Amino acid sequence: MTRRWFAALAGTAVLAPVSRAAVKAGKRIFAANPNATPKPPYSPAVAYGDVLYVSGKASYNAPNPKDIRSCVTYAFDQVEAELKNAGSSMDKVLKVQVFLRNMDDYAAMNEIFSARFATNPPARTTVAAIIPRDSLVEIDVIAAL
Repeated sequence: MTRRWFAALAGTAVLAPVSRAAVKAGKRIFAANPNATPKPPYSPAVAYGDVLYVSGKASYNAPNPKDIRSCVTYAFDQVEAELKNAGSSMDKVLKVQVFLRNMDDYAAMNEIFSARFATNPPARTTVAAIIPRDSLVEIDVIAAL
């Protein structure tokens, strides 16, 4: 019995099969800076099929770690480096999660965000959070490859 037959029997739409290339590729790990120390207990970026998940990039090493604009710019620069290393780009970002230490920084963060995604911006979630190492912001993304 075929997948189509089961779909017809169940009265559901036929799902497109997963591409063999996506299955064959499996889980792939990327790191823009593989020699980073200390080595984190997570992968900087992971792809599965044609989707890339970039781990959160915090702002504790920003040029001015107490200025939200500097911190957001730095975090996005780190995200962009991971995207490029994996073969993606900011144009292919589908979803962004922004974690702010202080929601009073929302307007300033939004200025930088709007400049980075001037046309066709991705979906986004912004929440207040306690971020490690006294960072003002942490940003992670999901992107297409």
